[in-house]
Amino acid sequence: MYKKIVSVVLLVCVLGLSAAAARPIVIKLGSAAPDNSIWADSLKKMANEWSEISNGQVEVKIYFAGFKDEADLIRKMKFNQLQAGIVTGFGLQVLYPNVLALSVPFLIQSQDEFDYVLDEIGPVMAEQIEKSGFKLLSWAKAGWVYFYSKKPITYPSDLRRMKIASTGNEGGNLMNALKDLGFHPVSVSAGEVLPSLASGMVEAVYATPLAVGAMQWFGVANNMADMKVAPFLGGIIISDRVWQRIPEDIRPELLESVNKIGNTLDRQIGELEDEVVEQMKSHGLKVNHVPEDAVEEWKELFEKGRKQSGDALYSEGFMRRIERLIQEYRRR
Repeated sequence: MYKKIVSVVLLVCVLGLSAAAARPIVIKLGSAAPDNSIWADSLKKMANEWSEISNGQVEVKIYFAGFKDEADLIRKMKFNQLQAGIVTGFGLQVLYPNVLALSVPFLIQSQDEFDYVLDEIGPVMAEQIEKSGFKLLSWAKAGWVYFYSKKPITYPSDLRRMKIASTGNEGGNLMNALKDLGFHPVSVSAGEVLPSLASGMVEAVYATPLAVGAMQWFGVANNMADMKVAPFLGGIIISDRVWQRIPEDIRPELLESVNKIGNTLDRQIGELEDEVVEQMKSHGLKVNHVPEDAVEEWKELFEKGRKQSGDALYSEGFMRRIERLIQEYRRR
């Protein structure tokens, strides 16, 4: 009788262990990008590929809502309510307060410059992000930032007459930097931008064409200055404690999947930006030319702002390194 009881107990334990081993690792991934965006399509593709690579043992569920902003998304990751996320530079800045240095207005002036700087400095940023308890799976380039407004913007004085929406969640540092340059930023979440534009609470916003198209902001802010302000960077991150739970032998293949999707997305961004601008133009967006003398005025203003900001948004040493890389690229 005793042997039978022991046998039954052992069988129950074995079955329990087998059930636990068969239970998939569920990764809840929050997205700062809306569901009707190219980033959402890429995340869904990643989820399918991870399931295939792991034979169903890694299940990615994507959530496009349920958090106030990117800081809230990362907070939920820290409390294990979410285990992964795709965030912009504003979210990454919460983890490593130098990321937005790459998106300082008029510092980096071409896509080739941006790619060169990111190739050189990206591994350093990834390493620092991982010290915060998050694994950077892949960078996600988000395109270029432009000014959109209810009335045309040509010179800095035009923007100074408007209230501009600031959707960043890195604290008051960016807001203070804009105020120091004579602008009037108003802190609103991305979800509040459209009603804020409609009500007159704000009259301008700085964002990428893909974001403006997806969020429908151009329906109210129907003027676009044809001047690239800055490249915008995002990333796909996962909680390191969850990453460590994934079997080590399949992690390289999962990373390869994410990087392939990221590379494809990078190639598509430029073409898609042009397509989205044309689509918005067909629905009433006016693209206003900014003459060269005005561009130079913008550059001089933000160079002054960069020197004033100091350690408020990024470390001076990090910024000097970026500036050296830009000069190195231009000499080539």
